[in-house]
Amino acid sequence: MDIRQRLLAAFDLEHKDHLAAIRNALRDAEATGDAPDLVDIHRRAHSLKGAARAVDLPEVEAISHRLEAAFIAVQKGEIPLDPASVGVVRRSLDAIEDVVAWSLQGGDAVETAGVLADLDALAAGRNGGPVPAPSPAARAASRRPPAQRDRAADADTAALVRIAAQGLERLSETASALLPEVEAQAGLGEQLRVMRREWRALDRAWRHLRVQIGRGVRADAAGGDTLPDALAGRGALPALMAFERRFRALGGALDSAHRSHDRLLWSMRRWGGGLQQDMRRLRMLPAENQLSGLGRMVRDISRAEGKEVEVDVRGLEVEADRTVLQRLKDPILHIARNAISHGIETPAERLALGKRPAARVTIAASVEGARLRLRIEDDGRGLDRAAILRKAAERGLIDAADLSAGAEMPQERLTEFLFHPGFSTAARTTELAGRGMGLAIARREVERLQGNLTIADRAGGGTAVTIEVPLSLLSQRLVFVLVQDQTLAIPSADVVRLRTASAQSLFSGTGTPMTRIGEEEIPVTSLAALLGMGAPVVPTAERGLSLVVVRAGDRRLALAVDRFVATRETVVTAAEETGLDSGRYLGTVLMDDGGPALVLNIPGLMPLPGSTLPAPARPAEEATPARAHILVVDDSITTRTLEKSILEAHGYRVTLCVDGREALERLSEGMEVGLIISDVEMPRMDGFALLQAVKADKRLEEIPVILVTSRASDEDRERGLRLGADAYIVKTRFDQNELLAGIRRLL
Repeated sequence: MDIRQRLLAAFDLEHKDHLAAIRNALRDAEATGDAPDLVDIHRRAHSLKGAARAVDLPEVEAISHRLEAAFIAVQKGEIPLDPASVGVVRRSLDAIEDVVAWSLQGGDAVETAGVLADLDALAAGRNGGPVPAPSPAARAASRRPPAQRDRAADADTAALVRIAAQGLERLSETASALLPEVEAQAGLGEQLRVMRREWRALDRAWRHLRVQIGRGVRADAAGGDTLPDALAGRGALPALMAFERRFRALGGALDSAHRSHDRLLWSMRRWGGGLQQDMRRLRMLPAENQLSGLGRMVRDISRAEGKEVEVDVRGLEVEADRTVLQRLKDPILHIARNAISHGIETPAERLALGKRPAARVTIAASVEGARLRLRIEDDGRGLDRAAILRKAAERGLIDAADLSAGAEMPQERLTEFLFHPGFSTAARTTELAGRGMGLAIARREVERLQGNLTIADRAGGGTAVTIEVPLSLLSQRLVFVLVQDQTLAIPSADVVRLRTASAQSLFSGTGTPMTRIGEEEIPVTSLAALLGMGAPVVPTAERGLSLVVVRAGDRRLALAVDRFVATRETVVTAAEETGLDSGRYLGTVLMDDGGPALVLNIPGLMPLPGSTLPAPARPAEEATPARAHILVVDDSITTRTLEKSILEAHGYRVTLCVDGREALERLSEGMEVGLIISDVEMPRMDGFALLQAVKADKRLEEIPVILVTSRASDEDRERGLRLGADAYIVKTRFDQNELLAGIRRLL
């Protein structure tokens, strides 16, 4: 890093400290009515001017000089420190912040002529007058990005290389894909251990048999009849000795293979894990790298709306994946626009309410575990509960009874209305508001990042929006659990703890089963029932309940599962890539057998406050309700396993077949099903042939058949319907909503 870059990095920290101190002093003065410490403010403006000169930022130097002159005039009583003057000062501080950010990161040049003119008008040339404006040549030089202004580089800078982001993405994906392969090798190691145990068992049997053979040979030599002539008299003994030598060599080779595999597995884990960690570090950037311009954008939006807003951006030193940070910019801007349009009052309205004329928007970033947490707060009017309820009633989202009892509606349910596409409480449509799409778009993008977004009232007035997303999309640590013979995964960031408790230890809290962990009482429910599968039978006293305690925001819930399986780090394929409902699932992961497991979206599954929770278990004597039986026919193990997982999660019983011939054989054997879901392109017997055979059989012709295929031509569709298909679903990816709707219609 060259000397100028080092100076700029130091100035970046210094100017933030000065700007924060001046802003806080002005804010406190407005809140208390007391005069700010003008001496300290003047000193800080003077320090900014000198530091800007040292790092060759003439525009910051010019603004700082004018600020210094303005505050001298205020100290002398020549100009008042009224709201208009404070507004000019704030815009000047914003401009300094923007120029420094531009000088460090490049981008569009910052226009400062308007701010300089306002400061000149404010100070009116007192205290020696303004600094002459920079010459055109100096301005052009200062507006070139840092890399163009100073090409001298030391050895560290020369070692840097530039690569395409797309190439880095592919390399990262390759590194992440290695992890499951490494873990699959652990399964091979287990197979080798099993083979080794089997060999030892055979070795013991062989030793015993060899003793018996030896006794037989001796008896035969003495004239007895213990061994048959074929063994003792026809050269079988040398063959047995050769067998033993080969058997011993096989055992030695097996031992050697086992040791080599363990050594290679250790090495693969070490270097594979190291490669992924290195790739993760390459992709991790300070949040400031992508989000530093948010303050300027929010201020520009507010001024366009005729509102005065101070933006306080904190915590941007935390690091996250570059892709995650890039994709968060739009959701944050949508939320900020929504806050400015709906929540923040005009300066006159705020003064009438006894507030400071300038509203405050805070954007705070932090890291909690393996998640990036962003909180966007404003001190505006807050959520308009009455307007939200009226709009919800107009759109048919609630009935008259809900509207009349709206004051008692839980806030989580109330805020859910805001995410419906087209839902807006704005009286008129403007460039920023009225279309009802901003929050819906923001949540959808956050869900694509496998995160969640919530809205709540802010303590002290206003609104708080919280976004939580994984720090990296390369891989996540997951907790795998078994629920009714189905393996499901839960992000470890959402898991508070795992514990086992007896059914008798649960106690009732207002009708809801509860468990006590430490000083906290946590409601208990069945994960199977929450997913629509039906609660499991009450376990025996000695077995107990396996509970996964999960969190969503400040809420806790204990989920009863059949058993805990494993915890491991792996790559999650996003829900949008497989057509899953992102409200219930984050996506899928590949298991060791090549099939997918569903990754649950805990905040999306968490019941709203006040909701009746399913029981964690049901009595053994309670009759199990009949579940519709569906036959899934597909030659892809991934597709049929995914379909099975989703259908079972919605309460259906599922049987799988790999092609049409196997399905027809199972049906011919008398298997009863309520519906058939079949792919079209399969070996041995395709979906069209299966459909034709089913409809031609008097015993099977009433069974509904849904063809799910990527063959989208009108000819294929017409052929399927002509052969008797009850639905023909074309997919470029698996669309569970369309499939489930078709099933509900036919069953």
